[in-house]
Amino acid sequence: MVKIERRVHRLFRDRNFWFPSPAQAMEISKSLRPNDVVRFFGVSPALDTVPHLVDHQKMRSLWINLSAGPDAVLNGMKRKSCRYEIRRAEKMLRRVAIEIGSDKANHDFLAVYNDFACAKGLPALSVSWIQEHSAHCETLVLYLAGEPLCSHLLLRDPQASIVRLLYSGSRRLESPEHAAACGALNRYLHWHEMQHYYTQGFMTFDFGGVGQPESITRFKLSFGGTVLIQHFYLLSGMQWIAKLSKLVSERILRRKTFPVFQEKLDS
Repeated sequence: MVKIERRVHRLFRDRNFWFPSPAQAMEISKSLRPNDVVRFFGVSPALDTVPHLVDHQKMRSLWINLSAGPDAVLNGMKRKSCRYEIRRAEKMLRRVAIEIGSDKANHDFLAVYNDFACAKGLPALSVSWIQEHSAHCETLVLYLAGEPLCSHLLLRDPQASIVRLLYSGSRRLESPEHAAACGALNRYLHWHEMQHYYTQGFMTFDFGGVGQPESITRFKLSFGGTVLIQHFYLLSGMQWIAKLSKLVSERILRRKTFPVFQEKLDS
């Protein structure tokens, strides 16, 4: 389980928990203070009962089983739409470099992602957000001929042996040339990540949400894997605090209560 905690204007304690077990989630939910706001991310299976519940969403996520080894993962990918593109990217590797978790990677991730988010009408990320999450998140940036082209931010949970894609951006919208290169190289960066985290002992690569838009779903499903239903919960010791936080987040800051770009299912 990963815990990310911050104080909001000294008024309430905001805590996010990724991949808690049902026992861990129940223990946390039963011990909330009046000024606590808690979010559980990626819970599976669903919790039977949740004290102090404000909101519950369930979403589809794609899991890649890294424990089978790189050869099995590669063989599980679709031949034409994925393995072929990775092989095409490998022909460009003389001009490719990848930075992982460095100050340069953090800087260039923000530059690429925020330009991409602006073009897509999504909220930007800040330097302070990267700093707040640095203990549990890692940036990976792929460069082509020295130019940052594709950028990912992943959350690592060594205890659960899961690494999850949180944010992904590229320069594919900037020109036809960028789009042509990104198609293969973005897939290669994901493949590089799967191999990298496998060597670090992670057993699951959580690709995040599948649903809408359809093009992103097709892209992710081309890597193979299994679609899993995950549950996301918002709790508070005093429900009006969580509802106010949710309103500010969604209406003013334009960020969803659960900032994971996934399809919301009917409860």
